[in-house]
Amino acid sequence: MSTSKPPAARLTRAGIGETYGEGERTVDAWVRLLNFPAPVANGEWDAEQVDAWVKTSRPQSWPGRAVASAADTPAAAPAAPAGAEEASEEDELLGKSGLAVRYRVAETTVDTWTKVDGFPAEAEPGRWRSHEVDTWVEEHRSHVWAEFKGEGPMVVIPPPEGNPKDLYDISGYGMILGNATRGKPLPRTTAQNYKRQGHLEPPDRTPGDRKRPEVFEDMWYLETITRHVYSRRGQGRVRAGRTRRTNRKKS
Repeated sequence: MSTSKPPAARLTRAGIGETYGEGERTVDAWVRLLNFPAPVANGEWDAEQVDAWVKTSRPQSWPGRAVASAADTPAAAPAAPAGAEEASEEDELLGKSGLAVRYRVAETTVDTWTKVDGFPAEAEPGRWRSHEVDTWVEEHRSHVWAEFKGEGPMVVIPPPEGNPKDLYDISGYGMILGNATRGKPLPRTTAQNYKRQGHLEPPDRTPGDRKRPEVFEDMWYLETITRHVYSRRGQGRVRAGRTRRTNRKKS
């Protein structure tokens, strides 16, 4: 009499997210990585292989909840009785300064976020539920979310391939940075504001620098912009070694 080994539990993308408490965008980023386990079926992964990968590569998300099979994944958890919501870390209320500390950005950046249409409503005056803001940041500020989760800067559209010494003006800088962080170019005026506030790298070429080819406005090498894309630490910080420009009147 022969015995057969029961099939290994499998997880769909939704199951991976549920098991490790991650959002859809984070799971999508995981499964695209070269070292992530290969799917064992169309849209399904071996749960043990995924768990071993998360333990090694994303320890901040490990351990996960009890692994369920793919067949069990779509089943919804029973609704909690009305009024049975428990206070937990997810329900933490934070003000602007607390959110700035949480996401490691400037408080002025959080102030800007709160004015964006679709940002979570205040739970009470001047305070927001952290888990609601987490959801918004993951969806709308993916590079901040990636750093918050310890995954490094997330790149939506990578910088272009080319000669590292290719020159780009402020519009080109905004195009590459915007594509990397949001999937669409930054308007020229926004890029100019970032430059004035010290959020961009200093230009590699300036008018009158006596180098060739001659330039008539500030220009950056592709390698400089690419370095910024992959080293950025969240919108709202002044780049290392930069100072905000102030207008001074000559006496």
